[in-house]
Amino acid sequence: MGREKIGSALVGYGTTFNWGWTHGHWIEAVEDLRLIAVCTRTAESAARARRDFPRVDTYTDLGQMLRRDDIELVSVLTPHHTHAAITIECLNAGKHVIVDKAMAITVAECDRMIEAAERADRTLAVFHNRRHDGNIRAITDVIRQGAIGQVFHAEFFAGGYRAPGSGWYDDEAASGGALYTYGPHVVDWLSLWVPAPPQQVMGFDHKLVWRQSSNADHAQAIIRYENGCVAEITVSRLAYLGKPQWTILGTQGAIIDTAQGALAGYMRDAIGPSAGSFRLRTAEGEREIPYRESDWVTYYVDMANHLRRGAPVPVTAEEGRRSIAVLEAAARSAKRGQPQQLSAPGVPATW
Repeated sequence: MGREKIGSALVGYGTTFNWGWTHGHWIEAVEDLRLIAVCTRTAESAARARRDFPRVDTYTDLGQMLRRDDIELVSVLTPHHTHAAITIECLNAGKHVIVDKAMAITVAECDRMIEAAERADRTLAVFHNRRHDGNIRAITDVIRQGAIGQVFHAEFFAGGYRAPGSGWYDDEAASGGALYTYGPHVVDWLSLWVPAPPQQVMGFDHKLVWRQSSNADHAQAIIRYENGCVAEITVSRLAYLGKPQWTILGTQGAIIDTAQGALAGYMRDAIGPSAGSFRLRTAEGEREIPYRESDWVTYYVDMANHLRRGAPVPVTAEEGRRSIAVLEAAARSAKRGQPQQLSAPGVPATW
């Protein structure tokens, strides 16, 4: 494909968060990439993109932008419920695609996206760059070094007591539900630490206070893995009392992480500083383990290396689909009041 920079484009520039600027900043930080176009729904967002990146061309018509031959890679940054249709349109136009997490809302949508990538012979990757958070990198190091033995139980908590906003993130039809905020990240992080596929999911939710939002006020997913590990994900707007973000139990130790400072520089820096630590307890005692740097730009470096040099896809569509399978099963379980099977011994996994 030569040595020219990879022409890159963004679909969506962000009203809820400053995602367009952030992705553009990361793309511009990679030697092999060049941001050349942005497509957004409104003229106002297009004007912001031109102010932030004066050399890019802006569009409000996706089809028009996709007709450009010099665009090889498109990053889709729109609300979750639009990911499938936009991603498929980009793939059908012959572009490689990075789709932001959550990959989609349903497994059926994920499957259509994967099929479109296969038909087009193009790469579809999912933007789980938060594998590169400083705390996650440090926790992964400790677990892979065997410091806490085999992980058999993990709890994740995010939330507090606060009213939801009015944007799409708090609309179940657009976002997928309360668990689709942190949930895709959490399932992805757990895949780094638990060497087994999810087998069964039980979901719970409460709608008790915040009637202005269609998302659950408090949602949980309990995941049982094929090796017996159990993980619990809680996302809450009803929690007057919080918990550490991570409590991870192993056969030889434990990790407690408040994630305080874990996102220092996020959405601003390509490389974020080490700005915190987590607590490691083993038979030898208790000590603080400093976070590593957060190297979020590495995701785009890895994607460029994949397209130019045949390196692995940084996060495959199949990996992104795994998170959606778990979250969709949790939502189904919460409605039915019954656990949902994802796989069984000797049976091909459906997740």
